[in-house]
Amino acid sequence: MTNTSLPQQRSVWGRRQSRPLKENQRQALADLWPWVSLALPEQSMINLPDLFPLPMEDLWVEIGFGGGEHLATQAALHPTVGFVGCEPFVNGVASLMVRIQEQSLRNIRILKDDARLLLARLPDQSIGRIFVLFPDPWPKKRHHKRRMIQHATVDTFARILKPGGFLHMATDDAAYAVWMQDIMAQHREFKLDLGERTSITERPLDWPLTRYEQKGIAQGRAPVYLAYRK
Repeated sequence: MTNTSLPQQRSVWGRRQSRPLKENQRQALADLWPWVSLALPEQSMINLPDLFPLPMEDLWVEIGFGGGEHLATQAALHPTVGFVGCEPFVNGVASLMVRIQEQSLRNIRILKDDARLLLARLPDQSIGRIFVLFPDPWPKKRHHKRRMIQHATVDTFARILKPGGFLHMATDDAAYAVWMQDIMAQHREFKLDLGERTSITERPLDWPLTRYEQKGIAQGRAPVYLAYRK
């Protein structure tokens, strides 16, 4: 049964492509897309064992992976974990495809669409970690309904995460950071768990410093890194 609290039709705002692809990006897409793309079933839940040719110890999801730096790094660090990345924008997908090709990664699948469509098709308690890193903050009040972190979405995170699973979030927008923490405080299934870190401003050691983060820090924006355990 699907989660009817989430949209059953795609909702993606903005342009799907911002600039022409480089030649290596076009070639990587042509070579790898048939093998890494994820097609969602129309009615049933995803049969997770079919996603990868070899059995995986766990499945992690990254929503809005941008240029793919974090997703590729995690996939390389955890070769026995399967990764599903969601990104509707072609340029980000193409950048990740180049990383997959250069690093010979075999444990990534990509949905080039609205991530909420994927969430509605994931079985209960099937995911070990979810990453929502630097999503669009949609700062105007009339656009807040477009933010990824909403009560309905967190309800779905709670449904699909395994007991003990983690929801990782990051933002460099101060107002969105407060929004995230306020919403999470209202969900009893989750508890803030920073592990060995002493502050939400301390970046996890196994996370790469992405170009987006570097640009934001240079412009005076201070990132926060939130981790919640189910």
